[in-house]
Amino acid sequence: MQYIQHFLGALVVVLCLGFAGLLITTDLFPMEIWRRNILVAVFILYAAYRGFRVYSGFKKQQKVGKHEH
Repeated sequence: MQYIQHFLGALVVVLCLGFAGLLITTDLFPMEIWRRNILVAVFILYAAYRGFRVYSGFKKQQKVGKHEH
């Protein structure tokens, strides 16, 4: 069950970074520059947070798995 949570967390990281890149490189969603920059920063910070959570959760699961064997 933990692998599903890790996979979904990693998927959220990829989607957030992809959408931030889309906002930076295209004019697909017309909005003010300051609003776009704030939104990009929020997406990047959230992706970093989720990435850290996935990494720490995966390391914790690896540690528990080693002690079970």
